[in-house]
Amino acid sequence: MPSVHVIATGGTIAGTDGERGVSPSRSGHELIEAVPQLSDRFDATVTQVAQRPSTALSTSDIVAIAETVERAAATADGVVVLHGTDTMAETAYYLDLVVGSDTSVVLTGSQRTATDPSPDGPANLVGAFEAATHATVETGAYVFFNDRLHAARAVRKRHASNPGAYDSGHYGLVAERTPEGLWFYRRPESLSPRLPQSELTASVEVVTTSIGIGGDGLRDAVDRGVDGVVVDASGMGNVPPDVADAIETAIGEGVRVVVTSRCTDGATAPVYGGHGGAAALVEMGAVLGGDLDAHKARMALLAALSAPADIDIESLFDPPLFE
Repeated sequence: MPSVHVIATGGTIAGTDGERGVSPSRSGHELIEAVPQLSDRFDATVTQVAQRPSTALSTSDIVAIAETVERAAATADGVVVLHGTDTMAETAYYLDLVVGSDTSVVLTGSQRTATDPSPDGPANLVGAFEAATHATVETGAYVFFNDRLHAARAVRKRHASNPGAYDSGHYGLVAERTPEGLWFYRRPESLSPRLPQSELTASVEVVTTSIGIGGDGLRDAVDRGVDGVVVDASGMGNVPPDVADAIETAIGEGVRVVVTSRCTDGATAPVYGGHGGAAALVEMGAVLGGDLDAHKARMALLAALSAPADIDIESLFDPPLFE
């Protein structure tokens, strides 16, 4: 019987209805015991790292998750993290960056509580256990949801409430659960650079741009002493002129600036010149975030700036290459 170590953090899958809405109250042990298909097929152990909605998790919490993954992977056949859906993609990408190259981990959760007429948590748990112990899934972080296995770099939450919450954009699925088991569409592997695991001591914020919004948000972040800023820009990485001014000032003061695109698909590119075009921002010293969204780019920058040794920031955002 394969062994699975479960790292529970709360989220909707642990939620119960109360007078003030849904809140996570069921432990990881309770969640596993409620699904008999798990105890019949797997030997499960549980570590309760947190008991909160994923929007309330801290950077210390995700470091604790990563440390627990590493310890559990040394003895268990598979590792599964139970996590709220709102920030699951961020945590998955962080784990993809920092867990060992010979370690895999599968994150799952639910969009509906156990008391819903059609809860999705039990099926997600069974599928996550199957993926985590599959012989082909040997390295990297993944999200299993609604019968689909997504790579951490690619996964994104596209629906606020539907059980089919996630997709993988232009990368496509890693695998799909069928009545005969997992059907793989491509080789499961990490698509992320490897960063050292350490306490997340750096301060990195996300600043968005839009019509009529200047650079004051970025200036405020710099005044607060941040180490890095991710600017979520338009198109291929273009910003209003006042934001460009703020970026140039921030870089001059030693703040690392990464520019991402708020577009769902595609990537940043130094195509447009002019004051605020991505080409001009690169000349100033900004780094383009490629096809990573702002929140995943923040995870990469946060881990890199917190590392004990200097990291080549620009290389973090190179496109993934399949061998």
